[in-house]
Formats: sequence, C-alpha cells, structure tokens
Amino acid sequence: MATPTTFSVAQHTTAIWLVTFDLPPINPITPELVRELHDLVIQLETDEQVKVAVFNSANDGFFLNHFDLARGAEFPVEESGLPTWTDMVVRLSKAPVISIADIRGRARGGGDEFALACDLRYASRERAIFGQPEVGTGILPGGGATERLPRLTGRDRALEAILSSDDYDAETAERYGWITRAIPTPNSTTSF
Repeated sequence: MATPTTFSVAQHTTAIWLVTFDLPPINPITPELVRELHDLVIQLETDEQVKVAVFNSANDGFFLNHFDLARGAEFPVEESGLPTWTDMVVRLSKAPVISIADIRGRARGGGDEFALACDLRYASRERAIFGQPEVGTGILPGGGATERLPRLTGRDRALEAILSSDDYDAETAERYGWITRAIPTPNSTTSF
C-alpha cells in the first residue's frame, strides 16, 4: 500500500495498528480517503499478523464527517458497479481483525457509517456527536446505516435517527445501543 495522504498508520506492534484520520479542518470523506481506506482494509483482511485496528482522528472536533458532495462525480466505483465506499465498509465489518472506533468529535453521515462498520465504538461523552443527515438533504444513507443501525438500536430508533436527520450525543447513543460505550474524554490521544 502506498503511503496514505488522508490518514496515518502507526504500527505499535505487528498486531496492533492505530489509524488516525487527518483531513483538516473537518475530516470530510473525499475520493482520496475512500481509495486509501479501501486499500487499508484489504491489507487488514490479508495481513495475518494484524489483530486490532484502532481508528481515531487528529481533529478532536471531527471523527469522520459527511461526504464531500461537491466532488460526488469523483468517488470511485468497483468493477462490479458497487461504490468503493460501500465495498470498504462491508469488508471492514467482516475483516478478521477487531476494529475499534475511538470517536472524539462528529461522526455524521459516512463517518457514522464507518463507525457502525467497526466492531466496537467508544465515544467521548463530552465531544462525540452522531447522526445520519442524508434524509434532511434529500438523499438516503447508502453506506450501511440502514442495515447496521437497526441491528444495534432497533428498527424504531434507527428510523427516528435516519428520518429526523438529528444529531445525537454520546450518552443518548450509548443508551440506544448505537455505540459500545460513552467515556470521559482523556487528556491525550489514544496510546498503547
């Protein structure tokens, strides 16, 4: 895999990787991020030494934000016709590693869909915000929220979240089952 430009990968051991998103100022999902994440997830699928992948952000205000819709025509598509983003989140959800989202800011739209594809989701009680804003903009979530969110929260709460396009704080998300746990924000970034 070429050196990514949208995130960094720190291999603390051959078994534990820390992936840090870094697309200032708001960590939008760009075509470059989609391509690079897809390559990374394929590497996670095939590298038998990797056991855990932790995903966080260099920007405390945003985990991963929504898609950069101004660049909609540039987003990659697989040969099958499936959007590369959708292929990536499905692969991540099935990868033979434990994937952990360390969320300290907004995870909305595609950012929330990425977090939902992870095995575990830990969120800052003070800073994390979750949401699926697509319906409010006249489109439907297409990266897994309609499939994964109902499994975690139940059909009625998932419908409420998707149809309302509202934001949800970490404590509400934890109560709904959307995230694994809401935790106090530590003073430093994730460390091993």
